[in-house]
Amino acid sequence: MSPPVLALLLLFLLYVALVSRQMRRSLAAAEPRARLVEARRLLLLVTLGVPLAVAFILLAA
Repeated sequence: MSPPVLALLLLFLLYVALVSRQMRRSLAAAEPRARLVEARRLLLLVTLGVPLAVAFILLAA
């Protein structure tokens, strides 16, 4: 496996771990304001995953 592919795979695993952790935090928040803050953080993390997906597509092409 080439180094760029390996780096992207490791980055993807880190991304999945971060999104999963933030999703648990968002669901665990009890008060509405805290839920909103955690949901915004989750949205930001999910949005940051788009360039990662584009990199996978470009690498596969």
